Amino acid sequence: MAEKKKISSKIKDYQTKEKKARKELLDVINTEIDNSKKPKEVNIVKADFVEAKSKKSSAKTMVVERVWGVNKEKDAIISKKQRIFKRLFTAAFIVFVVGVLIYTAYNDFFAPGENRKIPEWSDFKALLIDSWYYLVVALLCLLGGLLAKGSKLAIMCKKMTGKAHFKTCFETGIIGTYYNNITPLAVGGQPFEIYHLSKHGVHGGVASSLPIAAYITNQLSFVSLGGISLGLYTSNVLKLPSSLAVFTDAFTVMTIIGMACCSVMPLLVLLFCFMPKTCSKIVQFVMYLGGKLRIVRDPKKTTIKTIKVIIQNAECLKQLSKSQFILLSSFFLSFLEHILNASIAFFVLLAFTFPGELFGGANPSFELLYLQVLQICFMLFLSVSFIPTPGNSGAADLSFFNLFKQGLPAGFAFPAMAVWRFFSFYSSIIIGFTFASIKKKNDKKREANAVEQTSKNNEQQVEVKPNDTNDQITSLNPTPSKTDDATN
Repeated sequence: MAEKKKISSKIKDYQTKEKKARKELLDVINTEIDNSKKPKEVNIVKADFVEAKSKKSSAKTMVVERVWGVNKEKDAIISKKQRIFKRLFTAAFIVFVVGVLIYTAYNDFFAPGENRKIPEWSDFKALLIDSWYYLVVALLCLLGGLLAKGSKLAIMCKKMTGKAHFKTCFETGIIGTYYNNITPLAVGGQPFEIYHLSKHGVHGGVASSLPIAAYITNQLSFVSLGGISLGLYTSNVLKLPSSLAVFTDAFTVMTIIGMACCSVMPLLVLLFCFMPKTCSKIVQFVMYLGGKLRIVRDPKKTTIKTIKVIIQNAECLKQLSKSQFILLSSFFLSFLEHILNASIAFFVLLAFTFPGELFGGANPSFELLYLQVLQICFMLFLSVSFIPTPGNSGAADLSFFNLFKQGLPAGFAFPAMAVWRFFSFYSSIIIGFTFASIKKKNDKKREANAVEQTSKNNEQQVEVKPNDTNDQITSLNPTPSKTDDATN
Protein backbone atom coordinates (compact mmCIF):
# COMPACT_ATOMS: atom_id res chain seq x y z
CA MET A 1 0.00 0.00 0.00
CA ALA A 2 2.77 2.40 0.85
CA GLU A 3 4.45 1.70 -2.47
CA LYS A 4 1.19 2.37 -4.34
CA LYS A 5 0.81 5.72 -2.55
CA LYS A 6 4.36 6.69 -3.47
CA ILE A 7 3.74 5.78 -7.10
CA SER A 8 0.44 7.71 -7.17
CA SER A 9 2.10 10.77 -5.61
CA LYS A 10 4.89 10.64 -8.19
CA ILE A 11 2.29 10.41 -10.96
CA LYS A 12 0.46 13.42 -9.56
CA ASP A 13 3.70 15.40 -9.36
CA TYR A 14 4.53 14.49 -12.93
CA GLN A 15 1.04 15.57 -14.07
CA THR A 16 1.31 18.91 -12.28
CA LYS A 17 4.73 19.50 -13.84
CA GLU A 18 3.29 18.71 -17.27
CA LYS A 19 0.45 21.17 -16.68
CA LYS A 20 2.89 23.91 -15.65
CA ALA A 21 5.05 23.26 -18.70
CA ARG A 22 1.97 23.43 -20.97
CA LYS A 23 0.90 26.71 -19.38
CA GLU A 24 4.37 28.16 -19.85
CA LEU A 25 4.39 27.10 -23.49
CA LEU A 26 0.95 28.62 -24.04
CA ASP A 27 2.06 31.86 -22.38
CA VAL A 28 5.15 32.03 -24.59
CA ILE A 29 3.09 31.37 -27.72
CA ASN A 30 0.56 34.04 -26.75
CA THR A 31 3.27 36.60 -26.05
CA GLU A 32 4.93 35.81 -29.38
CA ILE A 33 1.59 36.30 -31.15
CA ASP A 34 0.95 39.59 -29.32
CA ASN A 35 4.46 40.85 -29.97
CA SER A 36 4.63 39.82 -33.61
CA LYS A 37 4.73 43.47 -34.60
CA LYS A 38 7.19 44.32 -31.80
CA PRO A 39 10.11 41.87 -31.81
CA LYS A 40 11.84 40.75 -28.69
CA GLU A 41 15.18 42.27 -29.61
CA VAL A 42 13.73 45.77 -29.57
CA ASN A 43 12.36 45.22 -26.11
CA ILE A 44 15.74 43.92 -24.94
CA VAL A 45 17.52 46.95 -26.40
CA LYS A 46 15.11 49.31 -24.69
CA ALA A 47 15.57 47.47 -21.43
CA ASP A 48 19.34 47.70 -21.79
CA PHE A 49 19.04 51.40 -22.56
CA VAL A 50 16.90 51.96 -19.47
CA GLU A 51 19.37 49.99 -17.40
CA ALA A 52 22.31 51.97 -18.77
CA LYS A 53 20.44 55.20 -18.21
CA SER A 54 19.73 54.20 -14.62
CA LYS A 55 23.42 53.43 -14.13
CA LYS A 56 24.36 56.88 -15.46
CA SER A 57 21.81 58.58 -13.26
CA SER A 58 23.06 56.63 -10.27
CA ALA A 59 26.62 57.70 -11.08
CA LYS A 60 25.51 61.31 -11.23
CA THR A 61 23.69 61.04 -7.92
CA MET A 62 26.77 59.41 -6.38
CA VAL A 63 29.01 62.24 -7.57
CA VAL A 64 26.56 64.90 -6.42
CA GLU A 65 26.23 63.18 -3.06
CA ARG A 66 29.99 63.08 -2.54
CA VAL A 67 30.65 66.62 -3.73
CA TRP A 68 27.62 68.52 -2.53
CA GLY A 69 26.46 66.26 0.27
CA VAL A 70 22.98 66.21 -1.28
CA ASN A 71 21.01 63.03 -0.72
CA LYS A 72 17.23 63.02 -0.62
CA GLU A 73 17.00 59.94 1.58
CA LYS A 74 19.56 61.24 4.05
CA ASP A 75 18.03 64.72 4.01
CA ALA A 76 14.71 63.18 4.96
CA ILE A 77 16.37 61.35 7.86
CA ILE A 78 18.70 64.09 9.15
CA SER A 79 17.75 66.06 12.18
CA LYS A 80 16.38 69.57 12.25
CA LYS A 81 19.66 70.90 13.63
CA GLN A 82 21.55 69.83 10.51
CA ARG A 83 18.93 71.34 8.23
CA ILE A 84 19.05 74.58 10.17
CA PHE A 85 22.86 74.55 9.99
CA LYS A 86 22.80 74.15 6.18
CA ARG A 87 20.33 76.96 5.77
CA LEU A 88 22.27 79.20 8.12
CA PHE A 89 25.49 78.50 6.23
CA THR A 90 23.97 79.44 2.87
CA ALA A 91 22.34 82.53 4.37
CA ALA A 92 25.63 83.57 6.01
CA PHE A 93 27.46 83.12 2.71
CA ILE A 94 24.97 85.33 0.85
CA VAL A 95 25.05 87.98 3.59
CA PHE A 96 28.87 87.93 3.61
CA VAL A 97 29.20 88.41 -0.16
CA VAL A 98 26.54 91.13 -0.29
CA GLY A 99 28.12 92.87 2.71
CA VAL A 100 31.53 92.89 1.00
CA LEU A 101 30.04 94.38 -2.14
CA ILE A 102 28.26 97.09 -0.16
CA TYR A 103 31.41 97.85 1.84
CA THR A 104 33.65 98.14 -1.20
CA ALA A 105 31.11 100.24 -3.13
CA TYR A 106 30.66 102.61 -0.20
CA ASN A 107 34.41 103.05 0.34
CA ASP A 108 34.96 103.69 -3.35
CA PHE A 109 32.06 106.08 -3.94
CA PHE A 110 31.20 107.73 -0.61
CA ALA A 111 34.24 107.40 1.70
CA PRO A 112 34.78 110.71 3.54
CA GLY A 113 38.16 112.41 3.38
CA GLU A 114 39.45 110.52 0.32
CA ASN A 115 37.84 112.57 -2.48
CA ARG A 116 35.81 109.59 -3.66
CA LYS A 117 32.92 110.00 -6.09
CA ILE A 118 30.61 108.08 -8.40
CA PRO A 119 32.06 108.24 -11.92
CA GLU A 120 29.84 109.59 -14.66
CA TRP A 121 28.82 107.73 -17.79
CA SER A 122 31.08 109.94 -19.90
CA ASP A 123 34.07 108.72 -17.89
CA PHE A 124 33.21 105.08 -18.56
CA LYS A 125 32.58 105.85 -22.23
CA ALA A 126 35.97 107.50 -22.61
CA LEU A 127 37.56 104.62 -20.74
CA LEU A 128 36.06 102.05 -23.10
CA ILE A 129 37.10 104.03 -26.17
CA ASP A 130 40.70 104.46 -25.01
CA SER A 131 41.40 101.03 -23.44
CA TRP A 132 38.90 98.49 -24.78
CA TYR A 133 41.70 96.32 -26.16
CA TYR A 134 42.97 95.59 -22.64
CA LEU A 135 39.64 93.93 -21.86
CA VAL A 136 39.95 91.87 -25.05
CA VAL A 137 43.40 90.70 -23.93
CA ALA A 138 41.95 89.80 -20.52
CA LEU A 139 39.33 87.65 -22.26
CA LEU A 140 42.05 85.98 -24.32
CA CYS A 141 43.94 85.22 -21.10
CA LEU A 142 40.84 83.48 -19.76
CA LEU A 143 40.48 81.36 -22.89
CA GLY A 144 44.21 80.67 -22.90
CA GLY A 145 44.04 79.33 -19.36
CA LEU A 146 41.26 76.92 -20.35
CA LEU A 147 43.24 75.88 -23.42
CA ALA A 148 46.36 75.23 -21.32
CA LYS A 149 44.40 73.01 -18.94
CA GLY A 150 42.85 71.04 -21.79
CA SER A 151 46.23 70.65 -23.52
CA LYS A 152 47.76 69.34 -20.31
CA LEU A 153 45.06 66.67 -20.02
CA ALA A 154 45.44 65.79 -23.71
CA ILE A 155 49.22 65.30 -23.39
CA MET A 156 48.73 63.02 -20.38
CA CYS A 157 45.99 61.12 -22.19
CA LYS A 158 48.26 60.64 -25.22
CA LYS A 159 50.90 59.12 -22.97
CA MET A 160 48.49 56.75 -21.17
CA THR A 161 46.17 55.66 -24.00
CA GLY A 162 48.00 56.43 -27.26
CA LYS A 163 45.31 58.93 -28.31
CA ALA A 164 45.15 62.59 -27.33
CA HIS A 165 41.33 62.98 -27.24
CA PHE A 166 41.91 66.75 -27.35
CA LYS A 167 38.25 67.67 -27.72
CA THR A 168 37.21 65.51 -24.77
CA CYS A 169 40.09 66.81 -22.63
CA PHE A 170 39.29 70.43 -23.48
CA GLU A 171 35.65 69.86 -22.56
CA THR A 172 36.78 68.16 -19.34
CA GLY A 173 38.89 71.18 -18.41
CA ILE A 174 35.94 73.55 -18.89
CA ILE A 175 33.63 71.34 -16.82
CA GLY A 176 36.26 70.97 -14.10
CA THR A 177 36.79 74.73 -13.74
CA TYR A 178 33.03 75.24 -13.64
CA TYR A 179 32.48 72.81 -10.76
CA ASN A 180 35.60 74.04 -8.95
CA ASN A 181 34.20 77.55 -8.97
CA ILE A 182 30.76 76.62 -7.65
CA THR A 183 31.93 74.31 -4.83
CA PRO A 184 33.57 75.38 -1.56
CA LEU A 185 37.37 75.05 -1.47
CA ALA A 186 37.32 74.03 -5.16
CA VAL A 187 36.78 70.32 -4.44
CA GLY A 188 34.03 69.58 -6.96
CA GLY A 189 35.95 69.48 -10.22
CA GLN A 190 37.71 66.11 -10.10
CA PRO A 191 34.64 63.80 -9.73
CA PHE A 192 32.89 65.47 -12.66
CA GLU A 193 36.08 65.37 -14.74
CA ILE A 194 36.36 61.62 -14.11
CA TYR A 195 32.70 61.14 -15.04
CA HIS A 196 33.02 63.14 -18.26
CA LEU A 197 36.18 61.34 -19.37
CA SER A 198 34.72 57.89 -18.67
CA LYS A 199 31.56 58.80 -20.58
CA HIS A 200 33.35 60.05 -23.71
CA GLY A 201 35.82 57.37 -24.69
CA VAL A 202 38.47 57.43 -21.93
CA HIS A 203 37.73 54.31 -19.89
CA GLY A 204 39.36 52.35 -17.11
CA GLY A 205 41.86 53.74 -14.66
CA VAL A 206 42.95 56.45 -17.11
CA ALA A 207 39.77 58.44 -16.54
CA SER A 208 40.43 58.54 -12.80
CA SER A 209 44.20 59.05 -12.98
CA LEU A 210 44.18 61.98 -15.45
CA PRO A 211 42.41 64.51 -13.18
CA ILE A 212 44.48 63.38 -10.19
CA ALA A 213 47.75 63.87 -12.07
CA ALA A 214 46.58 67.25 -13.33
CA TYR A 215 45.65 68.24 -9.78
CA ILE A 216 49.12 67.32 -8.46
CA THR A 217 50.93 69.36 -11.10
CA ASN A 218 48.49 72.22 -10.62
CA GLN A 219 48.99 72.37 -6.86
CA LEU A 220 52.78 72.07 -7.04
CA SER A 221 53.05 74.87 -9.59
CA PHE A 222 50.61 77.04 -7.63
CA VAL A 223 52.50 76.61 -4.37
CA SER A 224 55.87 77.23 -6.04
CA LEU A 225 54.65 80.44 -7.68
CA GLY A 226 53.19 81.59 -4.37
CA GLY A 227 56.43 80.81 -2.53
CA ILE A 228 58.50 82.74 -5.08
CA SER A 229 56.12 85.69 -4.85
CA LEU A 230 56.24 85.63 -1.04
CA GLY A 231 60.04 85.65 -1.09
CA LEU A 232 60.11 88.57 -3.50
CA TYR A 233 57.52 90.40 -1.43
CA THR A 234 59.36 90.08 1.89
CA SER A 235 62.70 91.15 0.39
CA ASN A 236 61.04 93.77 -1.86
CA VAL A 237 63.14 92.84 -4.87
CA LEU A 238 60.64 94.30 -7.34
CA LYS A 239 60.51 97.61 -5.38
CA LEU A 240 56.81 97.88 -4.69
CA PRO A 241 55.53 101.33 -3.70
CA SER A 242 54.76 101.80 -0.02
CA SER A 243 51.17 102.75 -0.81
CA LEU A 244 50.70 99.53 -2.82
CA ALA A 245 52.24 97.21 -0.22
CA VAL A 246 49.42 97.65 2.30
CA PHE A 247 48.48 95.23 5.10
CA THR A 248 52.02 93.87 5.11
CA ASP A 249 51.82 91.75 8.26
CA ALA A 250 48.27 90.45 7.80
CA PHE A 251 48.81 89.83 4.11
CA THR A 252 52.00 87.83 4.65
CA VAL A 253 50.49 85.78 7.48
CA MET A 254 47.42 84.86 5.42
CA THR A 255 49.65 83.98 2.46
CA ILE A 256 51.76 81.68 4.63
CA ILE A 257 48.64 79.96 6.00
CA GLY A 258 47.24 79.47 2.50
CA MET A 259 50.55 78.14 1.21
CA ALA A 260 50.72 75.66 4.10
CA CYS A 261 47.17 74.45 3.44
CA CYS A 262 47.73 74.08 -0.32
CA SER A 263 51.08 72.30 0.04
CA VAL A 264 49.90 69.56 2.44
CA MET A 265 48.71 67.08 -0.17
CA PRO A 266 51.56 67.59 -2.71
CA LEU A 267 54.19 67.26 0.03
CA LEU A 268 52.57 64.09 1.37
CA VAL A 269 52.48 62.64 -2.13
CA LEU A 270 56.15 63.40 -2.70
CA LEU A 271 57.02 62.03 0.72
CA PHE A 272 55.06 58.82 0.04
CA CYS A 273 56.94 58.31 -3.23
CA PHE A 274 60.26 58.20 -1.37
CA MET A 275 59.33 57.23 2.22
CA PRO A 276 55.90 55.56 2.38
CA LYS A 277 56.22 54.29 5.97
CA THR A 278 57.06 57.68 7.45
CA CYS A 279 54.25 59.31 5.44
CA SER A 280 51.68 56.82 6.76
CA LYS A 281 52.94 57.35 10.32
CA ILE A 282 52.59 61.14 9.94
CA VAL A 283 49.02 60.75 8.67
CA GLN A 284 48.13 58.42 11.56
CA PHE A 285 49.59 60.82 14.11
CA VAL A 286 47.75 63.83 12.65
CA MET A 287 44.42 61.98 12.58
CA TYR A 288 44.98 60.67 16.11
CA LEU A 289 45.64 64.21 17.30
CA GLY A 290 42.54 65.43 15.46
CA GLY A 291 40.48 62.73 17.15
CA LYS A 292 41.75 63.77 20.58
CA LEU A 293 40.90 67.39 19.81
CA ARG A 294 37.47 66.27 18.53
CA ILE A 295 38.14 67.70 15.09
CA VAL A 296 38.05 64.28 13.38
CA ARG A 297 35.11 62.03 14.18
CA ASP A 298 36.55 58.65 13.16
CA PRO A 299 40.37 58.77 12.99
CA LYS A 300 40.76 55.21 11.65
CA LYS A 301 38.43 55.68 8.69
CA THR A 302 39.86 59.09 7.83
CA THR A 303 43.44 57.76 7.96
CA ILE A 304 42.51 54.92 5.60
CA LYS A 305 40.79 57.33 3.20
CA THR A 306 43.66 59.82 3.20
CA ILE A 307 46.26 57.10 2.69
CA LYS A 308 44.25 55.73 -0.24
CA VAL A 309 44.11 59.18 -1.82
CA ILE A 310 47.85 59.66 -1.27
CA ILE A 311 48.60 56.26 -2.85
CA GLN A 312 46.49 57.12 -5.93
CA ASN A 313 48.22 60.47 -6.32
CA ALA A 314 51.66 58.90 -5.87
CA GLU A 315 50.94 56.26 -8.51
CA CYS A 316 49.81 58.93 -10.96
CA LEU A 317 52.92 60.97 -10.28
CA LYS A 318 55.12 57.91 -10.83
CA GLN A 319 53.42 57.28 -14.17
CA LEU A 320 54.13 60.87 -15.19
CA SER A 321 57.74 60.70 -14.06
CA LYS A 322 58.43 57.80 -16.44
CA SER A 323 58.51 60.30 -19.32
CA GLN A 324 60.48 63.49 -18.66
CA PHE A 325 58.90 65.27 -21.61
CA ILE A 326 55.36 64.63 -20.37
CA LEU A 327 56.30 65.66 -16.83
CA LEU A 328 58.02 68.88 -17.88
CA SER A 329 55.31 69.80 -20.39
CA SER A 330 52.54 69.23 -17.82
CA PHE A 331 54.34 71.43 -15.29
CA PHE A 332 54.96 74.08 -17.95
CA LEU A 333 51.28 74.15 -18.90
CA SER A 334 50.30 74.35 -15.22
CA PHE A 335 52.59 77.36 -14.71
CA LEU A 336 51.19 78.91 -17.89
CA GLU A 337 47.60 78.39 -16.70
CA HIS A 338 48.26 80.18 -13.39
CA ILE A 339 50.17 83.02 -15.06
CA LEU A 340 47.37 83.60 -17.56
CA ASN A 341 44.77 83.63 -14.77
CA ALA A 342 46.83 86.23 -12.87
CA SER A 343 47.32 88.24 -16.07
CA ILE A 344 43.56 88.85 -16.22
CA ALA A 345 43.88 91.17 -13.21
CA PHE A 346 46.81 93.04 -14.80
CA PHE A 347 45.01 93.86 -18.05
CA VAL A 348 41.79 94.77 -16.25
CA LEU A 349 43.76 97.20 -14.08
CA LEU A 350 45.38 98.70 -17.19
CA ALA A 351 41.92 99.19 -18.68
CA PHE A 352 41.03 101.33 -15.64
CA THR A 353 44.18 103.52 -16.02
CA PHE A 354 46.33 101.69 -13.48
CA PRO A 355 48.80 102.68 -11.91
CA GLY A 356 47.68 106.31 -12.10
CA GLU A 357 49.80 108.43 -9.74
CA LEU A 358 50.88 105.49 -7.62
CA PHE A 359 54.56 105.92 -8.41
CA GLY A 360 54.61 109.69 -7.88
CA GLY A 361 54.18 110.58 -11.52
CA ALA A 362 57.03 108.34 -12.75
CA ASN A 363 55.83 105.71 -15.19
CA PRO A 364 57.45 102.30 -14.54
CA SER A 365 58.28 99.95 -17.37
CA PHE A 366 55.61 97.58 -18.64
CA GLU A 367 57.61 94.51 -17.64
CA LEU A 368 58.25 95.71 -14.09
CA LEU A 369 54.61 96.67 -13.55
CA TYR A 370 53.50 93.27 -14.93
CA LEU A 371 55.78 91.39 -12.53
CA GLN A 372 54.63 93.50 -9.59
CA VAL A 373 50.96 92.80 -10.28
CA LEU A 374 51.61 89.09 -10.81
CA GLN A 375 53.49 88.92 -7.53
CA ILE A 376 50.60 90.49 -5.61
CA CYS A 377 48.03 88.34 -7.43
CA PHE A 378 49.75 85.05 -6.58
CA MET A 379 49.93 86.09 -2.94
CA LEU A 380 46.29 87.14 -3.08
CA PHE A 381 45.24 83.75 -4.45
CA LEU A 382 47.14 81.97 -1.70
CA SER A 383 45.84 84.23 1.08
CA VAL A 384 42.19 83.46 0.22
CA SER A 385 42.61 79.79 -0.80
CA PHE A 386 41.50 78.46 2.60
CA ILE A 387 38.30 80.56 2.74
CA PRO A 388 35.41 78.03 2.50
CA THR A 389 33.28 79.90 -0.02
CA PRO A 390 32.67 79.01 -3.68
CA GLY A 391 35.42 80.67 -5.69
CA ASN A 392 36.66 82.37 -2.48
CA SER A 393 33.88 84.87 -3.01
CA GLY A 394 33.90 87.85 -0.69
CA ALA A 395 37.48 87.41 0.49
CA ALA A 396 38.96 87.68 -3.02
CA ASP A 397 36.85 90.77 -3.79
CA LEU A 398 37.82 92.54 -0.58
CA SER A 399 41.52 91.72 -0.94
CA PHE A 400 41.66 92.94 -4.55
CA PHE A 401 39.90 96.18 -3.62
CA ASN A 402 42.19 96.94 -0.68
CA LEU A 403 45.39 96.08 -2.55
CA PHE A 404 44.82 98.01 -5.77
CA LYS A 405 42.52 100.91 -4.86
CA GLN A 406 45.50 103.24 -4.26
CA GLY A 407 46.60 102.95 -7.89
CA LEU A 408 43.16 103.60 -9.41
CA PRO A 409 41.28 106.88 -9.87
CA ALA A 410 38.43 107.86 -7.57
CA GLY A 411 35.35 105.74 -8.23
CA PHE A 412 37.14 103.19 -10.44
CA ALA A 413 38.28 100.67 -7.81
CA PHE A 414 34.86 99.03 -7.37
CA PRO A 415 34.16 98.78 -11.14
CA ALA A 416 37.65 97.34 -11.68
CA MET A 417 37.02 94.76 -8.97
CA ALA A 418 33.65 93.82 -10.50
CA VAL A 419 35.12 93.46 -14.01
CA TRP A 420 38.01 91.37 -12.68
CA ARG A 421 35.65 89.02 -10.85
CA PHE A 422 33.51 88.74 -13.97
CA PHE A 423 36.45 87.65 -16.13
CA SER A 424 38.17 85.45 -13.55
CA PHE A 425 35.13 83.85 -11.85
CA TYR A 426 31.67 84.51 -13.25
CA SER A 427 32.59 84.13 -16.93
CA SER A 428 33.96 80.63 -16.33
CA ILE A 429 30.73 79.74 -14.52
CA ILE A 430 28.65 81.06 -17.44
CA ILE A 431 30.80 79.23 -20.02
CA GLY A 432 30.80 76.01 -18.02
CA PHE A 433 27.06 76.08 -17.32
CA THR A 434 26.08 76.70 -20.95
CA PHE A 435 28.57 74.14 -22.19
CA ALA A 436 27.46 71.48 -19.69
CA SER A 437 23.77 72.01 -20.47
CA ILE A 438 24.34 71.87 -24.24
CA LYS A 439 26.48 68.78 -23.88
CA LYS A 440 23.82 67.08 -21.78
CA LYS A 441 21.11 67.75 -24.39
CA ASN A 442 23.32 66.48 -27.20
CA ASP A 443 24.10 63.29 -25.29
CA LYS A 444 20.40 62.65 -24.70
CA LYS A 445 19.64 63.17 -28.40
CA ARG A 446 22.41 60.77 -29.42
CA GLU A 447 21.16 58.10 -27.05
CA ALA A 448 17.58 58.48 -28.29
CA ASN A 449 18.70 58.35 -31.93
CA ALA A 450 20.79 55.26 -31.24
CA VAL A 451 17.81 53.50 -29.65
CA GLU A 452 15.54 54.42 -32.56
CA GLN A 453 18.10 53.20 -35.09
CA THR A 454 18.57 49.88 -33.34
CA SER A 455 14.81 49.40 -33.09
CA LYS A 456 14.40 50.07 -36.84
CA ASN A 457 17.17 47.65 -37.68
CA ASN A 458 15.62 44.97 -35.50
CA GLU A 459 12.19 45.50 -37.08
CA GLN A 460 13.68 45.13 -40.55
CA GLN A 461 15.39 41.90 -39.53
CA VAL A 462 12.21 40.43 -38.01
CA GLU A 463 9.96 41.24 -40.98
CA VAL A 464 9.53 38.07 -43.12
CA LYS A 465 8.81 38.31 -46.83
CA PRO A 466 6.26 35.93 -48.53
CA ASN A 467 8.86 34.63 -51.02
CA ASP A 468 11.09 33.70 -48.11
CA THR A 469 8.26 31.75 -46.49
CA ASN A 470 7.56 29.83 -49.73
CA ASP A 471 11.25 29.02 -50.04
CA GLN A 472 11.30 27.79 -46.49
CA ILE A 473 8.23 25.58 -47.15
CA THR A 474 9.74 24.12 -50.32
CA SER A 475 12.99 23.48 -48.51
CA LEU A 476 11.09 21.60 -45.80
CA ASN A 477 8.96 19.64 -48.37
CA PRO A 478 11.25 18.93 -51.36
CA THR A 479 9.72 17.92 -54.73
CA PRO A 480 10.11 14.26 -55.72
CA SER A 481 12.84 13.58 -58.28
CA LYS A 482 12.64 11.45 -61.45
CA THR A 483 14.49 8.63 -59.83
CA ASP A 484 11.87 8.46 -57.15
CA ASP A 485 9.12 8.27 -59.81
CA ALA A 486 10.98 5.48 -61.59
CA THR A 487 11.33 3.49 -58.45
CA ASN A 488 7.66 3.96 -57.73
